[in-house]
Amino acid sequence: MNAYEILSISRTATREEIRAAYRVLARRWHPDRFMAGPERDWANEKMADINAAYRQCLDGLTDARQGVEGDAEGLQQVQQLVDEGRYSVARKKLMGLNTRCAEWNYLFGWVLMRQSDLDKALIYLSVAAHQNPKSVKYAQALSEAQAMAASPGRLARLLMRKRAHY
Repeated sequence: MNAYEILSISRTATREEIRAAYRVLARRWHPDRFMAGPERDWANEKMADINAAYRQCLDGLTDARQGVEGDAEGLQQVQQLVDEGRYSVARKKLMGLNTRCAEWNYLFGWVLMRQSDLDKALIYLSVAAHQNPKSVKYAQALSEAQAMAASPGRLARLLMRKRAHY
């Protein structure tokens, strides 16, 4: 099966159409949505195919190289904002970038984690780790977020937040 069939898009799809198709599939097949075991393993494989298809479709665009170069500079700016602790500004800057590469997912997950949105942070950090499984930086960030999510005090904080809404 080819990349366009995996994403269920035409060969003439725009960057926005490719991205939209990817997001729909990523939401549906993300491994965190499945219980540990063979179903999650299968979802991991499916997600790897979806990520590879997404990258291949973007690489097929005639202007993909120009976008990647501009986004690389933007990602460096975001990293600087994160280093300065300016998470809201970094988040807005990330949303304006066209790429959804591993570094983008890592930075977005890191920002979400620092803004105490652990559930979403886990998703983005997991995607980054799947997009680039050799990256120690991505694996460490994912482990840190998982440890924070599993901490005993987290459940109490979540319950307190829910009570505050009632």
